[in-house]
Amino acid sequence: MSATLAVSLITGCSSGNSNTISKTASSTTTSGKSSASQSKSSSAASNNSSGSSSAETSGDYVYAKIAVPYADFYYGELNNVEPESDPASLAPQLDKEDAVEQVGFRKEGFYDAVSSPTIDKAERFTAVNTAVEGEKSEYFGPKEVNVAISKKLYEEAQKAIQDKKESKNKLLEFVEEIKATDDKEPVEYKVINSDGVLSKTIGKVEKNADATAEITTTSAYGNYEITINGVEIDPEVMQGAIIETSDGERFGLKHLDNLWLKANEISFSAKEFTDMNHNAPKEYERFKDIPGKTITKVTYMLANTDDVEIDTSLYCKELAPDSYKLSGDETVSYSNKGTKVNYKLETGDQKYAFERAVYRKMNVEASIDSKKDGVLVLPKECTPGNYQLIFSNDKYSDLSFMCLVESGLKAGDFSFKDNKLSLKKNSKGIDIATYIGSITSAKVGEIEYRGGRGRMFGATVFNDDGSIKLDAAYNSDSGSEPVFTGSDTYKVILTADGYPDVEFEVKAK
Repeated sequence: MSATLAVSLITGCSSGNSNTISKTASSTTTSGKSSASQSKSSSAASNNSSGSSSAETSGDYVYAKIAVPYADFYYGELNNVEPESDPASLAPQLDKEDAVEQVGFRKEGFYDAVSSPTIDKAERFTAVNTAVEGEKSEYFGPKEVNVAISKKLYEEAQKAIQDKKESKNKLLEFVEEIKATDDKEPVEYKVINSDGVLSKTIGKVEKNADATAEITTTSAYGNYEITINGVEIDPEVMQGAIIETSDGERFGLKHLDNLWLKANEISFSAKEFTDMNHNAPKEYERFKDIPGKTITKVTYMLANTDDVEIDTSLYCKELAPDSYKLSGDETVSYSNKGTKVNYKLETGDQKYAFERAVYRKMNVEASIDSKKDGVLVLPKECTPGNYQLIFSNDKYSDLSFMCLVESGLKAGDFSFKDNKLSLKKNSKGIDIATYIGSITSAKVGEIEYRGGRGRMFGATVFNDDGSIKLDAAYNSDSGSEPVFTGSDTYKVILTADGYPDVEFEVKAK
């Protein structure tokens, strides 16, 4: 693991290269070698319950909510840190070095803050401590994390703050973050130990036996993307997630780098990668060793409720060498008799075969003819639009290229009358319903619809015959959002891959 940062922590009783946690009252840090990218621990260690791992005497604790950086949040989880024993006798260890810093968890690319060139998701990730500056946003870690702290330790730490003492670790910083305390034990929480280290979460884990998962290496968001079906996770309470591999390694995930508002989608990178949709480079340092491993478990960490665990068997293929190339036609003309796409593979002695096509983020169900080397034939059902054509190999990550299938239509082929969009008959057999289903973005007045809303615009605003739904609306967290409201006329511009832009004016009736 030459690319993985590893630091030895020296304690009074540590020796060798053990990855276990020293469970003495005087030390809660890792004995021996700890890794900033992942940590080995038994599967049972992640299945915390309110029993043996719980704070021994809840009456010795007060409870609060604080914002916690990713590094501190995950350190206790990945290193199986227990609460200290005998809480009534604890005193601040202000001279104890910051264990989280020592092992590199705060280092860039590991568990530092996530920077994003976009701001729209910052306010929607309500479980995350975020900041917006101009057109950029930062994600620091979960906010309002339930924590417990020994009453004696809390009082002495408060006195140390009043006396303007300094600490080499985060203890006083966490105590200063506490604004109010409660004597009632939450359903899940972390314990602030005397050396400023947070324990693993004390709480229960619910296993979802019905969920299934799949993995791809052709994601726009990273080298790997996991999709979990049959699970519902509320992004408003999602504080984080952990993936575990068959060799016991565990990796913490961060919002907008690995976790999304669609919480069943997870992405990560093991080498340099840029998310072209958001023009954002992805962090990869802590995942460098994951290629070739099998992910056996995904655990979602949720606020004020049980965590959710899903068993998986997801092999992370080795990343294809940079010398492997796949190229193909960038644009072709649509034919309802079959659209030919030429391609060229350069993969040495490794054989790659066509696996599937993706259109509008969905696998194409129609059968694509790949019998002839160097040529794919898309059936008539593959109407104009952008297609990702994917070739696979058992050992290495998939290769793909994008091909734009063009309609050959002109803007003049479209007309709009009486709030109805029409398309002339054409030799390609493309009708108005096909076009409506191909819309990728739209602008109504000054409001733009992009991304998922752009792809939904056709179904939301049009009937199949091209007539406008004047009562069209999108559903959002704040309620129904009408598309046409507050005006007599609306200038509309439609964009669809492979088609000319279409402009018209809708009149309110």
